[in-house]
Amino acid sequence: MSFASAIQIVEDVRAGRTTARAVTEAALSRIAQRDGGINAFTTVTAERALAAADAVDAARAAGQPLGPLAGVPFAVKNLFDIDGLPTLAGSKIRREAAPPRATRPWSSA
Repeated sequence: MSFASAIQIVEDVRAGRTTARAVTEAALSRIAQRDGGINAFTTVTAERALAAADAVDAARAAGQPLGPLAGVPFAVKNLFDIDGLPTLAGSKIRREAAPPRATRPWSSA
């Protein structure tokens, strides 16, 4: 599943050939194996990713409609405010600067 397209992931999750959790675990495993050498991630929110994957799997099991990219893992460039995480924007001096609550467009809630 490491090199599946987003379309293939969505189709496989919707059809029950795989779970969003399995896809997410594979992505997290690949990050853990490879990122030390390429340093592409400033923060990996594994718990959030797994919780979101579990929510997709629960929605599918309940017969609820799934979003167009349900089950597809994604990364966000650290230029955008995300609830509870500092927005580094490439700057070490912003390392501890969490965004103000009012400007957090993406929330874990």
